[in-house]
Amino acid sequence: MTRIMIESGAIEGFTENGILTFLSVPYAAPIVRGNRFAAPQDVTPWTGVRSAHRLGAVCPQTPTYGPVGKGATSTLDAGEDFLTLNIRSPAREGKAPVLVWLHGGGYAVGSGNEPLLQTGAFAASGIVEVTLNYRLGALGFLSLDGAPENRGLLDIIKALEWVQKHIALFGGDPERVTLAGRSAGGFAVSTLMAMPAAKGLFSRTMIQSGATPAVLPHKDARLTAQRFLKRLGQPSLQILEEIPIHQLLAAQQEICNESYEQHDFTRDGRVTIVGIPFQPVIDAASLPLDPETAAVQGLVTQVPVMIGTTSAEYLSHSSVHSHLTFADTARLLDPRVQPLGLSGTDIVNRYRDALPHHDPLGIWRAVAGDLVFQNPTTRYALALSKFQLVHKYLFGGIGPNETGAPHGAELANVWWREGYNRANLPTRYQDVDPKISRIIHNIWRDFVSVEERSEIRWEAFSTNNKATLSITKDGAAICTDLFYPRVCLWT
Repeated sequence: MTRIMIESGAIEGFTENGILTFLSVPYAAPIVRGNRFAAPQDVTPWTGVRSAHRLGAVCPQTPTYGPVGKGATSTLDAGEDFLTLNIRSPAREGKAPVLVWLHGGGYAVGSGNEPLLQTGAFAASGIVEVTLNYRLGALGFLSLDGAPENRGLLDIIKALEWVQKHIALFGGDPERVTLAGRSAGGFAVSTLMAMPAAKGLFSRTMIQSGATPAVLPHKDARLTAQRFLKRLGQPSLQILEEIPIHQLLAAQQEICNESYEQHDFTRDGRVTIVGIPFQPVIDAASLPLDPETAAVQGLVTQVPVMIGTTSAEYLSHSSVHSHLTFADTARLLDPRVQPLGLSGTDIVNRYRDALPHHDPLGIWRAVAGDLVFQNPTTRYALALSKFQLVHKYLFGGIGPNETGAPHGAELANVWWREGYNRANLPTRYQDVDPKISRIIHNIWRDFVSVEERSEIRWEAFSTNNKATLSITKDGAAICTDLFYPRVCLWT
């Protein structure tokens, strides 16, 4: 057993397979009635020793966003004391690089406690790893009068401040913190880079399958809020604080599923682009500019960035569709591209000309995948590259009709650990090729460690050199960005 005295009191962790482990360490006060919609509060100090031997609660949530969201929803016990982090360290001595990981789930589901994130993969590679939980859905992102905006992101900033204060006690170097995440976690990383309060809290970022489109103007965030409050009888903020959590979640589920399945530009505004209603909002106090605009103007945190996508981001998302015609595809896409001044028919025709061998389902995958993931990633990487070092990657081979590696396919490889028993992981993460997993994990490890231990020499991505690291089952090699030409289809 290992005890460490942190600012709020003593905690006791344990060593497992040579890795020092502390679970469910609070970085902010529990989210209870009365402060559900407040900025994160300081932890009340405790006396005695707090056990850090078990994973704690996750943010309350309910399945949303169809089959993809259902698979991402945590089945772990939820509760109020979930503003916590899990720390694994190779040793208390020294100053190891630090990885802070933000989970995905469309800002409504998921957790930092999921089994895949508990393999200790990075700690086994000499990195202090931190996984954390933050407020999701309405708790974290509902835009309300009298409540701070972007509470879920304020939680993450609070956690990063905790890391700066305490990580040296766990053998980590607070000057070498990489902030990373996938999907909504990736969206969060790019958004935090544009938040003034987050500046100085990390020295590198890794953005996986999530760049810049998941941010709303204030007026569109309020459209979601109006629909949400209407379902609950138009409660005041004070009453909203007291409503049973299951009622909040029921309204949240209805709003999320409605926005995801029935896109309506008139009703939802820019929510239709990504299809998730609870998103960060432009806010003078916390997020003055959307991440892409901030990047273009050089107003984001200027640190080295690793950013990329999978080769078939919308493959899983398209599983609910079959037997589409091109007219069906245009109809489905119309409300999603209207915020950009386009029509579904217009964008489908452009893609049919560029991708003549794609059928209607393939065009749907291509357009929606580019809209949410590929194009924002490329545009953001280009904007960032004018001010800071950017490394871009593509995971998975490209198959016919927009097939290849689906959204999230790289996770099992990134969090791969030599000799780890994967039987307790979800089925989709169990069967991985150790050879390619070792290559992929080591690429991620090297970026966090600021080292070049692997054989890959990764060129910087820029306007003049769109070098992308292509990672497939056969290995990794530098190529030209294969998705860059599609950016031109939207202009």
